Amino acid sequence: MKVDLSPDFKEKYRNLMGDRAEKLFAAIQSDSQEAFRLNPLKANYQNVSYSLDKPIEYSNIGYYGDIDGNSIDHLSGYVYSQEPSAMYVTEILNPQKDDRILDLCAAPGSKTTYIASKMDSQGLLVSNEINAKRAKVLSSNIERMGITNTVVTNNSPKDFEKKFENFFDKILVDAPCSGEGMFRKDPESVKYWSLDYVEQCANRQRHILDSAYKLLNNGGTFVYSTCTFSPEENEQNIAWFLDKYPDMHLAEVKKYAGMEDGKPEWGNGNTELSKALRMFPDQFNGEGHFMCKLVKDGEPVEIKERQINDGVKKDDIQFVQKFAKVNLTNLSEKNWLKISDFLYQAASLDSRFKGLHILRNGLKLGEFKKNRFEPDIAWILALKPELLKTSFELDQDQFKKYLHGESVILANKPAFDNKWIGLSYQNKLFSWGRYSNQQIKNVYPKGLRR
Repeated sequence: MKVDLSPDFKEKYRNLMGDRAEKLFAAIQSDSQEAFRLNPLKANYQNVSYSLDKPIEYSNIGYYGDIDGNSIDHLSGYVYSQEPSAMYVTEILNPQKDDRILDLCAAPGSKTTYIASKMDSQGLLVSNEINAKRAKVLSSNIERMGITNTVVTNNSPKDFEKKFENFFDKILVDAPCSGEGMFRKDPESVKYWSLDYVEQCANRQRHILDSAYKLLNNGGTFVYSTCTFSPEENEQNIAWFLDKYPDMHLAEVKKYAGMEDGKPEWGNGNTELSKALRMFPDQFNGEGHFMCKLVKDGEPVEIKERQINDGVKKDDIQFVQKFAKVNLTNLSEKNWLKISDFLYQAASLDSRFKGLHILRNGLKLGEFKKNRFEPDIAWILALKPELLKTSFELDQDQFKKYLHGESVILANKPAFDNKWIGLSYQNKLFSWGRYSNQQIKNVYPKGLRR
């Protein structure tokens, strides 16, 4: 599909890049590069049907290649489709297991799920998205990938400022931008581009940068990224940020083949801007990106958790224990949180979250119904296979029927008789099943059925 670049866009980059601009325009007309990531939170996570022969140099879980969104590898959260340039943002952030991390503009979840995969279900990850519809997609992707240490919020960055001042060790701002670097991947985005739109994006990004500064603890790391070539949204915004906050400084980031230095001449001439990183599709095997790593000076402020009431009653505990005794080999009762009739294993019980619009707090275990507890699909997607007393491997025909919403009829009485079992296909858990009278009744969520 031909990308129809506007005359203003071409003139702008001819002025900035000279003769090289024509190479950039030609690259925008070429095919985008597909890639995917494995999910180390899953058991035997390298057991996927996709080729791992083309690894991405800077990611030990990233590979070039395309994936099928209807495959069991995707549905069970073993793989995540992500553009290769974008993968490097998380590598720069360098998440650690005990970090408090904020992904401030997180939808659809590509970078959040990568961050979580490096935290090994430990620490705290807050994934925020201001757009309600996109926040639901974010929450869904976190569920599919079996992530348990994440609070998903749907708020403005300003909503965090009074509650979480100096709270986070690391912050990622993958800022909403003019999207120039994604023109060939999403040609429709060209229709929204204009010189005025670039300025609007740059102004909005400055407000987000202000919020991020307030939320970052002293000594903390802040990674800023965009998928645009625009100097106004990149070097110029970072130059403005460094001038406004002298206790922030740019840190060096490793640059691999095809990655380029930031361009001080496109900012205010500050040579420190060369520590930033640019990717242009005429030189790098991926889409257009800008990234930089900033560090906040000073001694970290000590953070103490302010715990809330979990809302769990004695009867609730007994219902879950009864379910677990029959169906699980072990049950963790850590950080249980009851919201309405739903039980979560919370990523955080900190009262600072009170008043925010929370879509998901950690792992959704299930729902209390009349005199019983029913498990949620999020639990099975996060559950280690050895914690299940019973699982059942579907064949290809049974798998297709189950995805369509049909029950599985068993020809012979099985060796198990417990009501709730884990269902797998190609040795990957993807759903609960409810067994009764030689059939596994379908409990696969209607919104996920194919």
